[in-house]
Amino acid sequence: MLTLSRQSVDGIEVKPRRSNSATTANFAIIILVGYLVLVNLKPILMPLAIAVLFYFLIRAPEQYLIERFDIVARMPMLAYGVLLAFGALASYGVSILLYRNIDQFKDEMVKDGGLIDKFEEKWTNLGETNLYGLEDVITSQETIRNVLDPQNIQDFATNILADLASFMTTMVTVAIFVIFLILEEKTLPGRFKAAFPGSYGRVRTIVSNSSEAISTYVISKATCSAGQATVLAFLLWIMGIPGWFLFGVLCFLLDFIPILGAILATLPPMMIALIVLDPVQALLLGGLCVANQQLFGSIIEPNLSGQRLGISPLVLLLTVMVSASVWGISGAIIGVPIMIIARIALEEDERTRPIALMLAMKVHEEE
Repeated sequence: MLTLSRQSVDGIEVKPRRSNSATTANFAIIILVGYLVLVNLKPILMPLAIAVLFYFLIRAPEQYLIERFDIVARMPMLAYGVLLAFGALASYGVSILLYRNIDQFKDEMVKDGGLIDKFEEKWTNLGETNLYGLEDVITSQETIRNVLDPQNIQDFATNILADLASFMTTMVTVAIFVIFLILEEKTLPGRFKAAFPGSYGRVRTIVSNSSEAISTYVISKATCSAGQATVLAFLLWIMGIPGWFLFGVLCFLLDFIPILGAILATLPPMMIALIVLDPVQALLLGGLCVANQQLFGSIIEPNLSGQRLGISPLVLLLTVMVSASVWGISGAIIGVPIMIIARIALEEDERTRPIALMLAMKVHEEE
């Protein structure tokens, strides 16, 4: 039987090294077990993940309130109370506006001369336009007609909102997790150090780096998503696109999904624009929407956060797809922060550092 033992070379003790293949196999097993856990413990783990993101989101304004107001410094929990109250009021206001805008969008579709009538008119005119045979190819495809149908566009947008709002039923659980995270933030490190003194240093580094990275990501992403959604909603309102507030809210939420989010957020209003506006106006609106995305996504956000995610686009795409298959649209949003934490944790161990390097977007080689 083959056994591993310490060997001595020239009087120097050499420890046996675990092969990279064994490390990779162990990592694959962990991934498989983690996937099964995420699927089967979704009712618990998804609210916990959302609570962690909320916790990181409110930490920065909480620190600002403590430094700005003496009464809050004496009673730190007051800062959390103020933030939670503000968040509840803001959510309520957005919900009221969103409900009214959806109703207006529905009315705009079914009224005489509304979206459905305009769509049928433009679809008929397209079939009569001379596009060197291309018009026959387009109008003969039922799939294209279904994609451009205003009713299907509304169903697409409202279904995404419904999926995102489904976790609202678990907000009580999320609130409980947030409260306990706040209460445990002072005592948990000391208890962990006493229980696991050997691992405390490495775990503290992982938690510290993860906390900084997630806080920066969540705050910068929320700020830029809100800015991009506001500009988009304003553009749609100026151009007379029905459902402008609905599509603005959709843009804010979907912008948290890397790569695919911006596309999913822009397609529905652009399809409506093709029905409502003439081709030149629709093209102008499309150009402004792309410029809006590039401004916030490629210029403002990297400068605000100080860095990009540092994760390979392929890894991000796979993360979004897997997390969406496990937890739906909500999973696609919170999958990226989970991947950030995983990469930081993998970097702290020499055995798993090669995996972290494979997840990275760019590696600086040492000469």
